Amino acid sequence: MITVIGAANIDITASPLGRYVPCDSNPSRVEIAFGGVGRNIAHNLCLLGNEVRLFTVFGDDGIALSLRDDCRRQGMIVDPILEVAGARSNYFICVNDHNGEMQAGAADMELMTHLTPAMAEMHFESINASEAVIADCNLTEAVLKYLVEHCTAPLYIDATSAAKAMKIRSLLGRGRDNQLIVKVNQAEAVSLSGIRGNVEAVGQWFVQQGVTRIYITMGARGVYCSDGEHSVSLPSETVEVVNATGAGDAFMAAVVHAELQRATMEESCAMGIKAASIALQSPTAVNLEIKQLTLSNI
Repeated sequence: MITVIGAANIDITASPLGRYVPCDSNPSRVEIAFGGVGRNIAHNLCLLGNEVRLFTVFGDDGIALSLRDDCRRQGMIVDPILEVAGARSNYFICVNDHNGEMQAGAADMELMTHLTPAMAEMHFESINASEAVIADCNLTEAVLKYLVEHCTAPLYIDATSAAKAMKIRSLLGRGRDNQLIVKVNQAEAVSLSGIRGNVEAVGQWFVQQGVTRIYITMGARGVYCSDGEHSVSLPSETVEVVNATGAGDAFMAAVVHAELQRATMEESCAMGIKAASIALQSPTAVNLEIKQLTLSNI
């Protein structure tokens, strides 16, 4: 069992039909789908064949029930069900350019403040019995602190965004003698470390803060991973980008899947890159084609 603790939300994505023009109304195709970093990671893990529990919080507006039911339909175990009376669901709005790259994003994640350390503590025995626990930084700093300080299962943290990543900066050295694996992109890595332009130095900074392994995704430049003793640097795949939203979530899911199968660091990076490439080719954040991905075909 893998437990994912994080956000489930409604994604609204606008992709222009022609060249993107800033500060103007662009004729676009608008997609509405279920998303959220935690939910996307959980969905990808289910498609890869894992038993997954999603620990999240739902509002009680008109779309919340559909969101919860869809999580179950995709194979996630949604237990316990945490619902907040009078609260609206999480929403993420993304405006892409003609290359599928995000130009603007807006996240309404107020609902996540209702997921508290007390809720996590109430169900922590079952959470900690998981093969792995994955947390995204849509969680409050208090919940992330609780997980870092109490989790004895391997704990994976997705930094989520440059601003939200700052929630974990003071927490990195506070864990027990457990595994803490962190995934960041370039902007999140700079936000946390303050180091620009030297990925090896950034990787070393994370290890010095107590991170067991750090995965740094660098877009077209590929991926860098380090555990302090060994490091891996692999190039990205060249694919036609339809929508960049969700690529990092697919990467994280594939890395966890690979590591639980005792893959090497290089194999884990390669599987993450392949999963991200598959996600980039889908108009939605999760590409169902990821279910065909295995360690043997990377």
